[in-house]
Amino acid sequence: MTAVCAVSTIESHPPHGMGQYVWVSNKPILAFVMDKNMIDILFDVIGMSGTGLVVGAFFMLQLGKAAPESLTYNLMNLSGAILLLISLCYNFNLASFVIELFWIAASIIGLVKYVKAKQSPVAT
Repeated sequence: MTAVCAVSTIESHPPHGMGQYVWVSNKPILAFVMDKNMIDILFDVIGMSGTGLVVGAFFMLQLGKAAPESLTYNLMNLSGAILLLISLCYNFNLASFVIELFWIAASIIGLVKYVKAKQSPVAT
């Protein structure tokens, strides 16, 4: 999606220090512009959040705080793998990308099994 407008001037550092003022038709509009360092940090934070979720799920499993078929364990793995996949779209690494696809698939299988187990009647 492309926005077309006439920009007359850009003030790089407005008084509050966040973003940039873009002057369109003599009216200032605050536009938050991220430089490369901020984008790098953003994707690092996304990737590290994913790592924390995946590793956290594994530690919870090893400490007996989560079962491998539990909703918590599978959602943590799925969301962590998705966040890692997002970060890999910026800093691409084929091997890591492929393993995250498999991690997502395994997590979805676990979630499907969880849902089926909840839907089936309990035999007594």
